[in-house]
Amino acid sequence: MQKLTKRVVDSIRPSGADKKIFDNQLPGFHVRVKPSGTKSYALKYRVAGRQRNVTIGRHGVITPDQARMEAFRLLATISEGDDPSATRKAAFRDPTLAQLWEEYLERHALPRKAPSSIREDRGLWRLYIGPALGYLKVNAINRHDISRLHDSKRHQPACANHILCLLSKMMNLAIEWEYRSDNPCRGIKKFHEEPRNRFLSTEERDRLTRALHEEPDQASAIAIWLCRFTGARKGEVLQARWEQFDLDAKIPVWQIPATYTKQRRVNRKPLSRPAVVLLSEWKKVCPQSSAGWVIPGKDPEKRRSDLNGPWRRIRDRAGLVDVRMHDLRHDFASIAVAQGASLEIIGRYLGHASIQTTQRYAHLLDDPLHAMAEQIGETF
Repeated sequence: MQKLTKRVVDSIRPSGADKKIFDNQLPGFHVRVKPSGTKSYALKYRVAGRQRNVTIGRHGVITPDQARMEAFRLLATISEGDDPSATRKAAFRDPTLAQLWEEYLERHALPRKAPSSIREDRGLWRLYIGPALGYLKVNAINRHDISRLHDSKRHQPACANHILCLLSKMMNLAIEWEYRSDNPCRGIKKFHEEPRNRFLSTEERDRLTRALHEEPDQASAIAIWLCRFTGARKGEVLQARWEQFDLDAKIPVWQIPATYTKQRRVNRKPLSRPAVVLLSEWKKVCPQSSAGWVIPGKDPEKRRSDLNGPWRRIRDRAGLVDVRMHDLRHDFASIAVAQGASLEIIGRYLGHASIQTTQRYAHLLDDPLHAMAEQIGETF
């Protein structure tokens, strides 16, 4: 036992089972470490001869000193006959939306959703949903509350619709977890969204190629080339490890694990010859590490966290200031359509969760279909 400080708690490593490390200055105050690495402060106490535990907060969200002060406060209420654990349980039978949000993260999002989707959910909660509705009881939220928040973002229809989708999912889970009997989001119409599909012309692709060849940050350039060659999402490229690639197979392939894909399914991508050459040459000079990152950071044991700075530099040099990195994925699809690939095949290669997502490229089929119609017309 020792005093729980930030340095002490940071140094604790997880094991195969839950473990508790107690503070040597405040009886019952401890940190619980789960096998996943999550660390939470808690207080162990007795009421009417029965042992109880009450969670205080997660390490990183609160400091050890803040947790210790809360433990002091709880012990004072316990000495007056209160039972914090029972009080908490009663509150969770009638939770606020903020409490439902925490449960949504723990029970649904973290086990089932891709990291990029979780980041988006956290942003929506922090910026919009939490401040507007977090204090309300789940069973008291009505359609007017939801509609008012949705309407407040009508000038950003995509953002407004994402807010509505997240709230609707949370309310469906609230029904499943018996916090309420209906979903107040049902019947609220989404705003119309104009799809943003930016495709590059042949001349723009040439300018981007020259800008990539001139880029001094080789790792970033390789990542962007890989996005162009495979249509992969930026996050899939940044999380790629060499073990996912079989460059020597008869048909070279990149197998992206389900944990890294948006649709939570393995995405198997056969690789083109230029992609294989790019990766083979990069592997010879890439900083190696035990982690095996294809795009390592300054510390090779850690992956590159983002490409925002290099992409802006490359994009500006190419004169493509309105092009996002995600537009390279759209451009890949447009080239595939021009080469005669079906929407079903394109959707499978890009890892779309549904054919509806791929339908945004349907209008690109007009050119090859028109050419076919012209050829047939000339035979009569």
